[in-house]
Amino acid sequence: MAEIDETELIGALRTGSVVDGGADGVRRTVPAALLRQCCHELRDQVDPRGMRLSKVVVTGGLDLAGLTVPFPLRFDSCEFDTAPVLEGARLYELSMTGCLRLPGLFGNGLSVRRDLDLSRSQVAGALWTSASTSRSAAIWLCEADIGGRLLCAGTVLDGQGYRAMQADRIHVAGAVRLIQGFRSAGEVRFLGARIDGSLDFAAAHIESSDGPALDLEGAVIGGSVFLIDDLAGRKPEILGRLTMASAHLAGRFIIRNAIIQADADSQTGSIYERPTSAGTALDAPRLSVGAEMVLAGRCEVTGRIDMAMSDVSSVSIGANCVLRAPGRTALDLTNAQIRALLRLDEQAAVEGTIRLAGAVIRGTLALHGELTHPEHESLVGGSAMTVDGDVYLDGLRTDGGAVTLAGARLGSLSARGARLHHPGGYALRLSQAQVNGPVRLISGFSSIGLVVLNRATVEGRLHFTNGSFHCPRPSPANEAGHAIEAISATVRGSVDLGWDTVSPSVDFTDLTTTSLADDPATWPGHFVIAGMTYERFERPQGAVPGRVWDQAARCDWLRRQAEFDSGPYEQAARVFRQHGYVREAEQILIAQRQHGRQVGWSHAAWPRRVLDMVYATIGYGYRPARVLWLLALLLVLVTISLEVPGYQAALRANNGNGDVYATTGRLTASSHGSQGAAATGGVPRDTCGDGEVRCFSPVLYAIDTVIPLISLDQRATWYADPDVRNGEFMLWWLNLATLLGWGLSSIFVLSLARLSRSQ
Repeated sequence: MAEIDETELIGALRTGSVVDGGADGVRRTVPAALLRQCCHELRDQVDPRGMRLSKVVVTGGLDLAGLTVPFPLRFDSCEFDTAPVLEGARLYELSMTGCLRLPGLFGNGLSVRRDLDLSRSQVAGALWTSASTSRSAAIWLCEADIGGRLLCAGTVLDGQGYRAMQADRIHVAGAVRLIQGFRSAGEVRFLGARIDGSLDFAAAHIESSDGPALDLEGAVIGGSVFLIDDLAGRKPEILGRLTMASAHLAGRFIIRNAIIQADADSQTGSIYERPTSAGTALDAPRLSVGAEMVLAGRCEVTGRIDMAMSDVSSVSIGANCVLRAPGRTALDLTNAQIRALLRLDEQAAVEGTIRLAGAVIRGTLALHGELTHPEHESLVGGSAMTVDGDVYLDGLRTDGGAVTLAGARLGSLSARGARLHHPGGYALRLSQAQVNGPVRLISGFSSIGLVVLNRATVEGRLHFTNGSFHCPRPSPANEAGHAIEAISATVRGSVDLGWDTVSPSVDFTDLTTTSLADDPATWPGHFVIAGMTYERFERPQGAVPGRVWDQAARCDWLRRQAEFDSGPYEQAARVFRQHGYVREAEQILIAQRQHGRQVGWSHAAWPRRVLDMVYATIGYGYRPARVLWLLALLLVLVTISLEVPGYQAALRANNGNGDVYATTGRLTASSHGSQGAAATGGVPRDTCGDGEVRCFSPVLYAIDTVIPLISLDQRATWYADPDVRNGEFMLWWLNLATLLGWGLSSIFVLSLARLSRSQ
């Protein structure tokens, strides 16, 4: 193999021509020491176009450590038998392109004024330096300073079981481009790097079986990061963990048609790594992205995306993207700050849990895709999160877990057409949430499981229009088996219950709202509404015209309570009365008493049953006019009995002088009475003894007997004599009539007083 001599090399350097070591088909060699001599001793004689070698084999160790080379160094399709040493060198430009044999590169502390180009080269080595005591690397660029770009287009790196490139704290004034089929067998590490331009991984393939595949922890990037496919359709692949913890991106973070795959069973590669990083595909807590973060195209991420405490303009997961972490957390945005939008496209799928606890979203949260295989039965964990804008769950499909927004603060919530399937627990959980607008579970919304709004506050309307709510069975999380729970919820607007179906029951205990828009016939077979308060009834949106103030329908509705409670009856009657439906309100209260009597009837003693029956005849005090009819009937019966001669003959009166009178006249007389009678001929002129006693009148006697508030002195004058025929019967009958009269009169007075108080 021929060698390039000093004369030929120096002559080419002086003219700036290319030294072609393979012109005749056989590669020639050049001693590395000669190249160092030219760069050090003869650098003033080199043309500004620099040293340009092509298809040359560099023998020996090229050592330019500490040298200042003011001209470009270009090695095209060259080979090196020893890793070049460039540590601390100050170069104008370095290009090692198409080098099929490059056993590594020592470049710690290297300074390159312009570009460092390693495109199309194949670098394989396991070099050890003092920069790391635990790992070797094929390329070392720690603390390097590149004034232009770092180019690795089509470059192939092999770390031989260790790192492929270690460039901790490197500074690149331009872009870093690992593109066009760049391949790395080993970790590529830019820990704490400062890259003023963009970072491009178009069609890159980086694989690591131990620890991270691509490490950008603490990096500061002045442009964007592109992990995208190229024009030929080749996908980027990161087989191992992508670490971006505490990194800062001024631009965008675009992941398109990429494959990021972490081995869930792998152990951490270093004692300094977080234990939770195992099984993580994108490890980026505290990541800061100035613009949007986008997953687009057919992205496949296998493993966890950890962006806890991150600060991002927006996060968008586009159509056909798949995040796979079944049974674990797929996307972690715990305590993250998102300044605009978090969106999951309708055609995207997530296998695992989306963590949003404590996150703050200044714009919109839109989850439209498919969520399955949750961690701990929670597909969306948004407890205590804040969304200043609207939350859209339109078209969301879930299976096997809950959408949890407990304690969250939301602008509004819309779940139009969402299908939530979690038969054994919560489907949607909004407990203690604060929603500043409406909540819409409408237009084909379907939940199999429990929808919970306990102690939630909704400033707008709560809509269930055309929704379907079903709970197939009780569970530890839903022992009562309700389809909807809104215990102690507050809805400032109205509650629209225009649902299509709901079963088997709902619990609206202590719910407070302004108006209740519902059709009583569409409520489930059982429900709990104890303590529920509202101010008016309305017709649900889209319902056919019909009566809103239908007390009969309301009474049927109230009778279907799971357990009898008088409060809902009184609430409904109060609302009816406030809107001018007084008689309808009374009918509802009568239905309340009837329902209560039916509930307690089987346990009541017979006197209680009799009193209840009597009470029912007068409408439980709300129909006092019925008492007057009963009093009138009693008056008629007493009057008729007093008109019967046989019963009338049992009555007696006494004038106080010992004279006894019947209704037909005097029966016996005292001695004084006999003398008076002889003086006048012995026969009184009328049956009253000429005014000796008050004349008997059946009608007045009946009034005096039945109505206790009136005294006509009939009952005080005439009494039933038990010693004569029918006397015993009349005594009992008249006393009974008096008691009945007292009772009915008292009921009438009490009913009037009650009605007066209720009005």
